[in-house]
Amino acid sequence: MAKLKDIAERVGVSISTVSRAISNDMNRPVNEETKRKIREAAFELGYRIHEERSDERMPGSTPKHIACVIPQQLSENHPYFTEVLAGFHDRMNELGHPPAIVRTADEVSDSERIKTLIKEAGIQGVVVISWYDQELIELLEKENITVLGVSLNDERLSVPVVDCDRIFSARTAVQHLIEQGHRRIGYIGGPAYSSKMDNDERFVGYKFAMMEAGLSLPVEWIINTNWNVDLSYNLLTELLTSQPRSEWPTAIFCASDMLAIPAMRAVVEQHGLIPQDIAFVGMDDISFAQYTNPPLTSVHVPKYEIGKVAAQFMIDYLNGDYPALPKILLPSRLVIRESSSYRRPE
Repeated sequence: MAKLKDIAERVGVSISTVSRAISNDMNRPVNEETKRKIREAAFELGYRIHEERSDERMPGSTPKHIACVIPQQLSENHPYFTEVLAGFHDRMNELGHPPAIVRTADEVSDSERIKTLIKEAGIQGVVVISWYDQELIELLEKENITVLGVSLNDERLSVPVVDCDRIFSARTAVQHLIEQGHRRIGYIGGPAYSSKMDNDERFVGYKFAMMEAGLSLPVEWIINTNWNVDLSYNLLTELLTSQPRSEWPTAIFCASDMLAIPAMRAVVEQHGLIPQDIAFVGMDDISFAQYTNPPLTSVHVPKYEIGKVAAQFMIDYLNGDYPALPKILLPSRLVIRESSSYRRPE
């Protein structure tokens, strides 16, 4: 069956543009000519938009209207969110339901905005992706709106979750670096939904692996970027220029590939070699990771599959198939490339 990605490639637009076109998103409307091309491509590829498929839903079911909330302004081709949303939309379409309405956290940042969204779009469920606001979640629950967390795995949350095991993933990445002979391993990441980096599962996994190996955690090697790619480059540049090369960390685990790529540039600009001077491991395994110089070792997170499972779960949950709050964790795997495949001499 055709996917949103296939339509996007046929028309030459982003997946998010395709999503907005087929969902008739009036907050971010797609121009009519582009919308026409997208719908024509969908027809040619066999991607039947839900209005044409209402008879294909499960007998007795009704259309489910879902909103997805992401934590930042959606760039047209964000390599993580785009894949998750593509999987979500495709599974919703396969099940005969309307595509999700996508909003940023800023667009639902207060009670009136989110109530308006619920009322105008008839929202029955909200998927929060890598974002959490306790007050708004409580408001949604009072409105009898089902909430599902995606890429938001934390034991303290009172919502069902679909994700991968990020503590295990980060621990695996750092263990790989330790096996390559590294002892001075830095970390570049950002805060969890609580605005504290200590609560982020990738940071927890990093610390777990380091302490398990009896290694120290020098505070100057731990960089909080607030998920800003420019800060990843700038702060690592400051670290490298303020210390002699002999004091540099020999490896860095980055909580996302988007943070790893500018950090790698910082090392190269300071005439460092990757992986001989500083090895890198990222997380997410976005498509760009294989094209960096050198190619980036990364934890492969099944982004598209997470989106599909989240859509299936949301529909099942709305149909009353889950009496408790489950947590669904999909497997991840480490993809080793040249950025870390160098064993340091003992």
